[in-house]
Amino acid sequence: MKYNSIFAGRGKIVRSLALAMVLSLLVMTIPATPALAAESLNISPSSGEIGEEIDVWGSGYDPGDIVYIYFSSQEADEGDDIEDLDSYERVDTTHAGGSGASDEGDIDTYFDVPDEMEDGDVSEDVNGGDYFVYTTYTKGGSILAVEEFTVRDIQLDRTQSYVGDYVVITGVGFTKNKDITVKYDSGEDLCDKETDSKGEFTCTIIVPNSSAGDHTISVKVRYDTVEAEFIVSPKITIIPTSGSIGDPLTVNGTGFGTRKDITIYFNNVIMDLTSGTDTTDSYGSFNDLKFNIPIAVPGKCYVKASDTSRNTDTEEFTITCYATINPVTGHVGTEITVNGTGFIPSGTATIKYNGTQATTAPIGADGSLTANFSAPASTHGGHSVTVSDGSNTKSLVFTMESTPPSPVYPLLPGVDGSLKGWKFDWCGDADDPTIEVTDESLPITYTLQVAADENFTEDSMVLRQTDLPTSEYIVTTKEEMAILKQSTKSAPYYWRVKAIDAASNETAWTDTRGFYVGFTFPTWGIYTLIGLGGLLLLALAFWLGRRTAYY
Repeated sequence: MKYNSIFAGRGKIVRSLALAMVLSLLVMTIPATPALAAESLNISPSSGEIGEEIDVWGSGYDPGDIVYIYFSSQEADEGDDIEDLDSYERVDTTHAGGSGASDEGDIDTYFDVPDEMEDGDVSEDVNGGDYFVYTTYTKGGSILAVEEFTVRDIQLDRTQSYVGDYVVITGVGFTKNKDITVKYDSGEDLCDKETDSKGEFTCTIIVPNSSAGDHTISVKVRYDTVEAEFIVSPKITIIPTSGSIGDPLTVNGTGFGTRKDITIYFNNVIMDLTSGTDTTDSYGSFNDLKFNIPIAVPGKCYVKASDTSRNTDTEEFTITCYATINPVTGHVGTEITVNGTGFIPSGTATIKYNGTQATTAPIGADGSLTANFSAPASTHGGHSVTVSDGSNTKSLVFTMESTPPSPVYPLLPGVDGSLKGWKFDWCGDADDPTIEVTDESLPITYTLQVAADENFTEDSMVLRQTDLPTSEYIVTTKEEMAILKQSTKSAPYYWRVKAIDAASNETAWTDTRGFYVGFTFPTWGIYTLIGLGGLLLLALAFWLGRRTAYY
């Protein structure tokens, strides 16, 4: 029994050891399952232009499965869904290498950089800058791998303009910190700059002299060259941009066809050139084509240049009224001549002086006019002269002279101070009383003042006469009775006079002179005495007649 127990225990141990050995052998004979490798993605080159072919390869994909390749401007992480992006483009579809093949789980394909992305919710053009390449197993599915790509491109701030205009060029995706070469139609380098630390640049060029149509702007950085198309449009300039009928006008042009005949139009009428060569040069330019402004209604007109290839450009020209006066300064009565051009042909012009009509004149068929009038009485200084055809008005200035008349010299009352015959008299020459005061702006008038105070204060004024047409003044009976009282040498009156011409130019007052009236019968007293004497004589005659009859 004891031995049986011992053998029984040993049997359990042996069985356990045998089972362990069998399990170990089984584990050794089961092949190990390899761990799943993550999908990888590579592209070459990592930057390029739109339309350029880009190689794509990777590994770790499910053998034989379809792999989708996407291109997007939006950044996403592995595990995100492509369809969550707003804008993207599927650029290729490929298969991973099958099981057991040497390229098992590998992809190897290519795509062309697209010019737009249309598979997302938002369509977007592809421009220079940073983009992303994604792989998925399904359309719009989960992203497996990501690689960055830079679109190398240049942008022009304008793709069509004129010779001489500025064009700003921006570039991205180029080699960092390298010199830039910018050429227009393979000409000379137009930009002395280099890319920055991001491979970007901005450069401004002036459009060189060139003919109408397509031209190429190229940018080269090291081995990479990017081109952009630029269109030159025809352009004319005119000198001047406004003028009158008959004035010369010059037309210059750029951006027309090479060695083409040029025709110049004014308001769609072909012009006869007075000078200049009406054929463009090898760059499509022409210079100094001249003609005279034809008869036309004043206002906006149009100058057009056209070549035999139908390249045209138009500029606006304004026909303006132009007028002159001759002379521009003078005196009252000066004959003024007004000449004008650019007015409405075959109409009537009205000429006004200080707003008052001075004359009218017919306007010729060529828009010109001539009118004459005499400068009216007006104050010295500038005066407005306007010429109008009812629609167009030209303003001019005539300056009235400011020279006063010749000096005035007092005559009566004389140096003895007595007022004789109640008359004041003066002249224009101290030595010759017959010489009158003179002036260009006629007529001349005079102002006479008489006062009891030699300072001619307002309260002392006893006589004031203005606008006297002659160089003398006789006191009226009314003035004699009401104003001039008896005076003496010790209490005289004082008088002075000045001359004023039709342009309101005044002389200085004459020297102040004193005078007295003295004791004398006034005129009315004399007439009264004469009347009384006549009555006495009549009475005496009547009495004598009666007496003679009695005897």
